[in-house]
Amino acid sequence: MTCASRPEILLVASENPDKVAEIRQLLAATPLQVIALADLPDPPQLTEPYDTFAGNAQHKAATAARATGDLAVADDSGLVVSALDGAPGIHSSRVAASDAERIRWLLEQMEDLNGNQRAAYFVCMIALANPHGEMLGTWQGRVDGIIIPQRRGEGGFGYDPVFLYPPTGKTFAEMTAEEKNGVSHRGQALHAFARDLPAILKLNRTRL
Repeated sequence: MTCASRPEILLVASENPDKVAEIRQLLAATPLQVIALADLPDPPQLTEPYDTFAGNAQHKAATAARATGDLAVADDSGLVVSALDGAPGIHSSRVAASDAERIRWLLEQMEDLNGNQRAAYFVCMIALANPHGEMLGTWQGRVDGIIIPQRRGEGGFGYDPVFLYPPTGKTFAEMTAEEKNGVSHRGQALHAFARDLPAILKLNRTRL
């Protein structure tokens, strides 16, 4: 197999089905066939060994790209609460076993916090790697909000039900997918990625 034999494929290097679905929707207009690790018969095992979103995103993208021979995009994202010294941060998906338990953990940590102490932001780092494991680009998005003390809404995933986006007065879980993608951290990063993608693909094909 040559690296240029399947240039139309973009592998989403994530094991989170909700995240994969969101990325697929955001990249629906790109010229690539977007596939996920779950579509592969023997997907590579991905780890997050670094203490930064950028380091983990780049590591996952490079690992997946080298293992499969495809372009691979990965993200590392999480919720940052300044009043909790940045927690849960890169450990956002690891503080508990399920979304419900993660939200319960977060609200317990913040039960004595009020006003500006409840400020938080989501951050997302996107990385794209070619089959050699070389980085073709990184993109970052951030959205600021407030952690409310009770869940609202049934959509989204992760901490969305308690993340209030003040300009709309809605939590991410109360928004439609289109509304959320228009303002979210991942939406910002992926829209920037999609804008840069045609030029990156053209340059990458001249290097392979």
